[in-house]
Amino acid sequence: MRKHWLWTACMAVALPVSVAAQNAVTTSGNKADASAPDTHIRSNSLTNSTDQKIAPPPSKGGPTAKGPYGTCTVHVDNGTGYIVQFYFNGSLAGVMGPWGDLYPNITPGKAELYARAVFDDGTVLTFGPREFLCSGTDLHWTLTP
Repeated sequence: MRKHWLWTACMAVALPVSVAAQNAVTTSGNKADASAPDTHIRSNSLTNSTDQKIAPPPSKGGPTAKGPYGTCTVHVDNGTGYIVQFYFNGSLAGVMGPWGDLYPNITPGKAELYARAVFDDGTVLTFGPREFLCSGTDLHWTLTP
Protein backbone atom coordinates (compact mmCIF):
# COMPACT_ATOMS: atom_id res chain seq x y z
CA MET A 1 0.00 0.00 0.00
CA ARG A 2 2.85 2.37 0.82
CA LYS A 3 4.46 1.85 -2.61
CA HIS A 4 1.13 2.63 -4.33
CA TRP A 5 0.77 5.88 -2.33
CA LEU A 6 4.34 6.92 -3.25
CA TRP A 7 3.74 6.22 -6.96
CA THR A 8 0.45 8.19 -6.84
CA ALA A 9 2.16 11.12 -5.13
CA CYS A 10 4.95 11.14 -7.72
CA MET A 11 2.43 11.06 -10.58
CA ALA A 12 0.47 13.93 -9.01
CA VAL A 13 3.62 16.02 -9.05
CA ALA A 14 4.86 14.90 -12.50
CA LEU A 15 1.56 15.14 -14.38
CA PRO A 16 0.98 18.90 -14.08
CA VAL A 17 4.51 19.60 -15.32
CA SER A 18 4.00 17.67 -18.55
CA VAL A 19 0.56 19.21 -19.11
CA ALA A 20 1.91 22.70 -18.42
CA ALA A 21 4.61 22.19 -21.07
CA GLN A 22 1.92 21.66 -23.70
CA ASN A 23 0.06 24.49 -25.48
CA ALA A 24 -3.71 24.14 -25.24
CA VAL A 25 -6.24 26.09 -27.30
CA THR A 26 -9.96 25.77 -28.00
CA THR A 27 -11.64 26.89 -31.22
CA SER A 28 -15.39 27.22 -31.69
CA GLY A 29 -16.83 26.44 -35.10
CA ASN A 30 -18.21 29.03 -37.53
CA LYS A 31 -21.24 28.11 -39.67
CA ALA A 32 -20.92 28.82 -43.42
CA ASP A 33 -22.17 27.69 -46.85
CA ALA A 34 -20.46 24.41 -47.83
CA SER A 35 -20.55 25.26 -51.56
CA ALA A 36 -18.60 28.51 -51.09
CA PRO A 37 -14.90 28.41 -52.07
CA ASP A 38 -12.66 27.78 -49.07
CA THR A 39 -9.25 29.44 -49.33
CA HIS A 40 -7.85 27.29 -46.50
CA ILE A 41 -8.13 24.05 -48.50
CA ARG A 42 -5.64 23.24 -51.27
CA SER A 43 -6.39 19.53 -51.55
CA ASN A 44 -9.38 17.55 -50.33
CA SER A 45 -8.02 14.20 -51.51
CA LEU A 46 -6.76 11.29 -49.43
CA THR A 47 -5.11 9.76 -52.50
CA ASN A 48 -1.32 9.41 -52.29
CA SER A 49 1.01 10.47 -55.08
CA THR A 50 3.43 7.81 -56.35
CA ASP A 51 6.29 10.34 -56.28
CA GLN A 52 5.42 11.59 -52.80
CA LYS A 53 8.57 12.04 -50.68
CA ILE A 54 7.71 12.68 -47.04
CA ALA A 55 10.47 11.89 -44.57
CA PRO A 56 9.45 9.94 -41.47
CA PRO A 57 9.71 11.65 -38.07
CA PRO A 58 12.68 10.74 -35.85
CA SER A 59 10.45 8.44 -33.78
CA LYS A 60 9.87 6.36 -36.96
CA GLY A 61 13.53 6.20 -38.03
CA GLY A 62 13.75 9.53 -39.82
CA PRO A 63 16.47 12.13 -39.47
CA THR A 64 16.76 14.10 -36.25
CA ALA A 65 16.01 17.79 -36.47
CA LYS A 66 18.90 20.18 -36.90
CA GLY A 67 19.01 22.92 -34.31
CA PRO A 68 17.37 23.05 -30.90
CA TYR A 69 13.85 22.00 -31.94
CA GLY A 70 12.32 18.63 -32.65
CA THR A 71 8.97 17.61 -34.07
CA CYS A 72 5.65 18.48 -32.44
CA THR A 73 2.58 16.38 -31.82
CA VAL A 74 -0.73 18.14 -32.39
CA HIS A 75 -3.56 16.54 -30.44
CA VAL A 76 -6.71 17.49 -32.37
CA ASP A 77 -9.55 16.87 -29.92
CA ASN A 78 -12.96 16.70 -31.62
CA GLY A 79 -15.24 18.07 -28.91
CA THR A 80 -18.28 17.78 -31.19
CA GLY A 81 -20.72 15.07 -32.16
CA TYR A 82 -19.81 15.56 -35.84
CA ILE A 83 -17.48 13.93 -38.35
CA VAL A 84 -14.65 16.46 -38.78
CA GLN A 85 -12.07 16.73 -41.56
CA PHE A 86 -8.60 17.95 -40.48
CA TYR A 87 -6.32 19.94 -42.83
CA PHE A 88 -2.60 20.55 -42.40
CA ASN A 89 -1.20 23.39 -44.53
CA GLY A 90 -4.25 23.18 -46.79
CA SER A 91 -4.16 19.41 -47.42
CA LEU A 92 -6.59 16.90 -45.98
CA ALA A 93 -4.61 15.05 -43.32
CA GLY A 94 -7.26 13.01 -41.54
CA VAL A 95 -10.86 12.56 -40.50
CA MET A 96 -12.18 12.21 -36.96
CA GLY A 97 -15.45 10.59 -35.95
CA PRO A 98 -17.74 12.24 -33.41
CA TRP A 99 -15.82 12.94 -30.17
CA GLY A 100 -12.66 11.45 -31.78
CA ASP A 101 -9.01 12.45 -31.68
CA LEU A 102 -6.07 12.76 -34.11
CA TYR A 103 -2.38 12.94 -33.18
CA PRO A 104 -0.46 14.14 -36.25
CA ASN A 105 3.29 14.59 -35.81
CA ILE A 106 4.61 17.68 -37.59
CA THR A 107 8.06 19.01 -38.40
CA PRO A 108 9.49 22.28 -37.04
CA GLY A 109 8.27 25.50 -38.57
CA LYS A 110 5.08 27.37 -39.23
CA ALA A 111 1.90 25.40 -39.94
CA GLU A 112 -1.71 26.22 -40.66
CA LEU A 113 -4.24 23.96 -38.92
CA TYR A 114 -7.83 23.92 -40.14
CA ALA A 115 -10.85 21.66 -39.68
CA ARG A 116 -14.44 21.47 -40.83
CA ALA A 117 -17.62 19.48 -40.44
CA VAL A 118 -19.84 19.27 -43.54
CA PHE A 119 -23.63 18.94 -43.13
CA ASP A 120 -26.33 17.48 -45.38
CA ASP A 121 -28.18 20.85 -45.52
CA GLY A 122 -25.35 22.43 -47.54
CA THR A 123 -23.65 24.16 -44.61
CA VAL A 124 -20.25 23.65 -43.03
CA LEU A 125 -18.87 24.32 -39.55
CA THR A 126 -15.26 25.55 -39.82
CA PHE A 127 -12.56 25.61 -37.14
CA GLY A 128 -9.65 27.98 -37.66
CA PRO A 129 -7.48 28.51 -39.44
CA ARG A 130 -5.06 28.36 -36.54
CA GLU A 131 -1.42 29.23 -37.10
CA PHE A 132 1.00 27.07 -35.11
CA LEU A 133 4.74 27.44 -34.86
CA CYS A 134 6.24 24.04 -34.13
CA SER A 135 9.33 24.71 -32.04
CA GLY A 136 9.48 21.47 -30.05
CA THR A 137 6.35 22.10 -27.95
CA ASP A 138 3.21 20.01 -28.48
CA LEU A 139 -0.25 21.48 -29.04
CA HIS A 140 -3.66 20.33 -27.77
CA TRP A 141 -6.32 21.83 -30.06
CA THR A 142 -9.92 21.32 -28.90
CA LEU A 143 -12.75 21.89 -31.39
CA THR A 144 -16.15 22.92 -29.99
CA PRO A 145 -19.45 23.61 -31.79
